[in-house]
Amino acid sequence: MRIIKRVFLIFAIFIASLLLLLFINDRANQKVRVTRYTYEDKKIPSAFDGSKIMVISDLHNAPFSEQIIAHIKKEKPDYVVMTGDMVQLPDHGLEETLKIADAVVEMKIPLYAVSGNHDRQCGKYYELLDTLWAHDVYMLENDSVRFEKNGESIVLMGIKDPRHDIVSTERADEIRGTIKYELSRRKDYFTILLSHRADLYPEIKDTGIDLILSGHLHGGIIRLPFLGGLIGREQAGDLLPDYEYGVYKEGESAAMIVSGGCDKNPKKRRFFNPPEVLLITLKGE
Repeated sequence: MRIIKRVFLIFAIFIASLLLLLFINDRANQKVRVTRYTYEDKKIPSAFDGSKIMVISDLHNAPFSEQIIAHIKKEKPDYVVMTGDMVQLPDHGLEETLKIADAVVEMKIPLYAVSGNHDRQCGKYYELLDTLWAHDVYMLENDSVRFEKNGESIVLMGIKDPRHDIVSTERADEIRGTIKYELSRRKDYFTILLSHRADLYPEIKDTGIDLILSGHLHGGIIRLPFLGGLIGREQAGDLLPDYEYGVYKEGESAAMIVSGGCDKNPKKRRFFNPPEVLLITLKGE
């Protein structure tokens, strides 16, 4: 009888601990945090030293616009960028993104975005583009813009998402060609690339870009201590994927900062991986 009681007690403690952990995780998933990075590069002109970029990735029309707007008001970034997946398949709702866009425009902060695979696959892609442009979201679809301050400049570039879940070799070649062409038009400037898919890093890291801002893998959805993100591309059955979260720099290649995103999808329940926006401060070395 004592053994049975001990087993029951251990089991009860385990269940209670598990329920507490799930409760804490669920509470954490209701709050969007700000994750801060400082990126240093000798190519960053002195006029842009200290400039702040807020990155919103993989929103998927989650009901976080009020929290994100509050973060923008508090942090006062110089630029706001969105790195794709504004909608959540199979729907094409943009309500949360548009609330953020209208608030950012009212704050007179430049807002730039690129498409993600959900945006491209929703069946109403060009209607989405028209709506975003109408709300003063500057969509960088295989294009670039130059920011000028005190006679110095940096460049922001964006890549249109390739749409298909698996990116073919031919499509990756086209993306590299697009980046190199845009760089040829913007020679010698410090250049930031918005590219939704962080797992494209091996294909684009050596194109001459300085810094890549990405998302797509949602931080691995489930994050495990010492191991990182657990789940990668569902279609490829990836476990413990590469390039799912944080900062990457391979040799002399471009650096990449990957957001865990800020979605709220019951089918992809996040564990130990609360939603986030990034605040990146540029520093000249």
